[in-house]
Amino acid sequence: MASRLIGLSIVLGLVSAATSAAAHPHVFVEPHVEIVGNAAGQMTAVRNVWRMDELFSSSVVVDFDKNANGTLDPDELDAVGETVRTSIAEWNFYTFVEMDGQDAKLVAPQKMHTLFENGQLIFFFEMPLKDPIDLARQKVKVSNFDDSFFVAFDFKGAEDFQLIDLPSACGKKLYVPDEDEAAKNWMNTIAGLGTDEAVPQDQANVYADILATRLEVSC
Repeated sequence: MASRLIGLSIVLGLVSAATSAAAHPHVFVEPHVEIVGNAAGQMTAVRNVWRMDELFSSSVVVDFDKNANGTLDPDELDAVGETVRTSIAEWNFYTFVEMDGQDAKLVAPQKMHTLFENGQLIFFFEMPLKDPIDLARQKVKVSNFDDSFFVAFDFKGAEDFQLIDLPSACGKKLYVPDEDEAAKNWMNTIAGLGTDEAVPQDQANVYADILATRLEVSC
């Protein structure tokens, strides 16, 4: 089980073969997102801090505790971080910055730092924007989500998002979708499908997209 969980590239590939709407989360994350900028009001990077659920964390310990001492030593933590970093790269590290309905380009993290604390793995990493965004001219929406529904990101509120090094005039607004309304709207978009037709994968991904909690930031 642990090898399937830590080998996210393999597992998520299997999950994506089914429709996302039929999938359900296997890994649960308590996320904290930092929107990093500068005094000029430009957004320059996103920092993620992910506290993983205890079941996932304990499974990883079983696979990566090479010296069998019941915990993860620094070299073992490095191995976990690198495995996860390379595994989730094709899913954009579950990190999205939306601008005018389009995803802004983010640079992949060079390293995924990893801690093991109170029985839970914690990953933290930074993704610079390819081009800084002037938040005085352009609002952005920032989120973590997985359109396969394999990984669930449980945002508790606006406090899970923090503005770093941006002017005090910059503000944030949390958008939490109404699940019933989102489901109704999505069902309307696929109403034309025949009874023997599967939901196209792009439409399944749209459903995950509209259910994602997002933070809007502007200056």
